Amino acid sequence: MWFPLFRNTDALPLIDPDEEFDLIVVGSGNGACGFLGECLKHVPEDYRVLVLEEGDNFFFTSDITHQNGWSKSYANGSAFTLHNAVTPSGKSVLSGRARTLGGGGSINYTMIHESSDWLVKQAGYDVDYWNECKKELNASLDRPDPLAAGYQTPFADFIAENAQQVGYAPPNRDDMIQNIPSLSESKSQPKRLYFFPTQFDMFGSRTNSGVSLVKWQKIKYRWNTKVIGLEMDKKSDSTGIACNGVQTRNKQGVDVTYKVKKDTGRVLLCGGSQSPRILLNTKELAGNEKIGQRVNDHVCMPLAVYFVDKDKASVVGATDNYESLFADMVIDGKRDKGEAETVVNIDFFSGDVLRLIYLISSLYLCYLPFNGFKRLMGRYPIIFTYLSNTIRMLLTAIISIIVVLGRFVPFLPRSIKVTTALIKFNASKEGYYERVGDKIILRFFEDDRDYDIAEEAINKNIAFLESNGVKPPFPIRYLFQLLTKIPYRRGLQVKRYVRNFAQKTLLSEQHLAGGCLLGDVVDKGLEDSAKTGQVFGTSNLHVADLSIVSLPRVSTQMTAYLMGHHVAKQLYSTKKNN
Repeated sequence: MWFPLFRNTDALPLIDPDEEFDLIVVGSGNGACGFLGECLKHVPEDYRVLVLEEGDNFFFTSDITHQNGWSKSYANGSAFTLHNAVTPSGKSVLSGRARTLGGGGSINYTMIHESSDWLVKQAGYDVDYWNECKKELNASLDRPDPLAAGYQTPFADFIAENAQQVGYAPPNRDDMIQNIPSLSESKSQPKRLYFFPTQFDMFGSRTNSGVSLVKWQKIKYRWNTKVIGLEMDKKSDSTGIACNGVQTRNKQGVDVTYKVKKDTGRVLLCGGSQSPRILLNTKELAGNEKIGQRVNDHVCMPLAVYFVDKDKASVVGATDNYESLFADMVIDGKRDKGEAETVVNIDFFSGDVLRLIYLISSLYLCYLPFNGFKRLMGRYPIIFTYLSNTIRMLLTAIISIIVVLGRFVPFLPRSIKVTTALIKFNASKEGYYERVGDKIILRFFEDDRDYDIAEEAINKNIAFLESNGVKPPFPIRYLFQLLTKIPYRRGLQVKRYVRNFAQKTLLSEQHLAGGCLLGDVVDKGLEDSAKTGQVFGTSNLHVADLSIVSLPRVSTQMTAYLMGHHVAKQLYSTKKNN
């Protein structure tokens, strides 16, 4: 049994340079896990699979994937890195991606599907097909019922009660398939709560994520291995150009080309945001002008921080750091302008401020005043890692001093527990990859619609968010607003915050999607299931990750798993053409 997952890369068995594989998978993130989990059920034992991962092995990052340490991932350069993302006018957007086995599913843990109606529009088939795919995938993840009594923490239940007081409909079991929710298309409830299960067991170990879908002992796996190109067969026939191999470079600078079997081998791109770039860098394919287009990410706007009320502080613990619930509201578009409705998601974070400090010190770097410096972070992500860790250590020292003094000074707190939230929504205009270099253009707030959505969502939810805690003392609140402009009042404060955010403080939710869309860049497989996800103009190159659909309206993790599952199902388990 070839089982290297616990070994140092230097101790891995060498791969014979003449060895050829049935399947080479580029990337080991959500799409790859969804794909491999389904694919390996249907292939023979001697089917040879190689997985290439730019980042680290899950073994070496599993400490930060534990529920007690997930927020550390954003400050860990080996598991998280920034894109070189800017607006068309050159303003920096703090936008990143996971870089480890399991991808975003080894960092975040939100579990909600896009609606099956949305999936039909993106990829074809019908609602029953997508519900069945969800049932299969969700059963593999084997999650408990998040609506069961006692599953949510007491403080999450408190937030949910407050949400219902201001008109949010309670979670609906009709929105669940195998205990994981899907976004509802119902027009009767524009404000709705969703409870989702986490990927953790009772001790916080990440036991039911994308990594758990795959029988890793059946594959060969190379991590810290960056793909630098695809080896394409220059001779093309009616079936298209073949991809013969994948060119890689490891951390030591050693270049290796891994080969697939001639005529029968496949290469699968599951690099998420890197898949469009790999195609653009392949000269035989770069003629397709639709590669790298229709790219988007969620606009992510942090909201005010509140102190947890003394009566509630005792029930707020480490499992509240990221509450397993969403509050979603639908904002209608203006019919006279042909605007579509927009779904706004609210995520909630609570706990001891020292536990949340990793998240705060990383994401709040978007509030740095110097755009040129933030652009430098996008070009050289190591600067982001060092700076976030420096700020974290500084804030930790300050907070620790306050807590220690609180034992002797009556009006200072002995511990600081806070609750906060953020809103996220799809930018109104889609972006694109620059065809040369590594720059990604995100068109955040290029349309007035983004300003309107942000202002309406914040104004309508400030009172609800304040009901979850109490405002900090005025000096703390004044300093916080001076640095961030985040509002505590509706109206003018909100307008100023949105304008400042759009001009100086752009942050994404790290959910980049699009660039290799079904029907534009890859085949939907509706006439021939064997071509599902296949790059147009090729005979054996496929894509199965979030880049093949436009940006979902909710957190993207489950959609990415589902795209991998769907492509594998069509390639390996469908017995006849659709």
